[in-house]
Amino acid sequence: MGEIARRRADWSYLRVFFAVAETGGINAAARALNVNPSTVTRAVEELERQLNVTLFHRGPRGAALTEAGEAAFQRVRTMEQMAGALELEVGDSEILPQGRVRLAAPDGVSGYFITPHLPEFLRAYPGIDLSIDCGLWPDRPLDGEAELALTFAEPTQPDAVAQPIAHVHYALFASREYISLYGAPASIEEVLPHPYVHHAAQTHQRELWGKKVEAWQTLTHRRIETNSSAVVIEAVRNGVGIGAMPTSIASVLPDLVMLDVLKVGPAKLWLVHHRDAVRPARVRLVKDWLKSIFDARTRPWYRAEFVHPRDFAAGPPPPAAAPVVERKRRRAL
Repeated sequence: MGEIARRRADWSYLRVFFAVAETGGINAAARALNVNPSTVTRAVEELERQLNVTLFHRGPRGAALTEAGEAAFQRVRTMEQMAGALELEVGDSEILPQGRVRLAAPDGVSGYFITPHLPEFLRAYPGIDLSIDCGLWPDRPLDGEAELALTFAEPTQPDAVAQPIAHVHYALFASREYISLYGAPASIEEVLPHPYVHHAAQTHQRELWGKKVEAWQTLTHRRIETNSSAVVIEAVRNGVGIGAMPTSIASVLPDLVMLDVLKVGPAKLWLVHHRDAVRPARVRLVKDWLKSIFDARTRPWYRAEFVHPRDFAAGPPPPAAAPVVERKRRRAL
């Protein structure tokens, strides 16, 4: 028994390990846990000593899971989910989370990758309402500040808790009808005579697109230029021309065809909130639901490594399931 007790991983260290794995870094985990970075470092080192493995590759860009760390993370994530279910179902099983949760997210992400999963979540939690601010009118945001935000820009605010929940790869797409009429370009140079649907953000995201692509984009015929991802997607889908968009779009719009002439990325999609924003159960539920939507284990197009649409699983995955909470009576949280 003494040997078992000595080798058992400490629960508090597992909690710290989970925070580092989720947020991708020591400092981000420290902000999420409201402790000093040195406390996080000591906890991870002690857990590695207890398990006799290296859990993270540490570098200037953060902490990346080793193979052993990935295996541990899957186990600890299950433990975290079970703890959350325990809190919701047993801790106060007579309370059904109610109230509004405000989410800020890009219009393309909201419209094509979140909206299809709304019915499942709303059926599970009829007391939760959502406000989704897509930032199309910055001078007229939805009432109140967002509790949760999805963004492609890594936050720099010291009080922000941020974790990358998906890697988004980009490529050029055209509709099947467009290709049947005008043919599929076989090289990036052959794209130039075609009408191009340009998203304005691509002009500013130079660290993602690179100088070569930036120079190429200046030569394209920008038949349409917009700051809306939805406009880009629908224009290309309706045969206006060729446009760059996330490869994940092929999982929801299979009539769009990826052209094997340009691959860009990945860009990280960050889930961000203030430290205290997730205290209400309704916000935690939405946060966990968003993480399930962008889970790379079931949706390979969100992996760090590039996965071609032809290698996606046949058909889109089922809607992200919302955890079930016993409903005996309703009271706002």
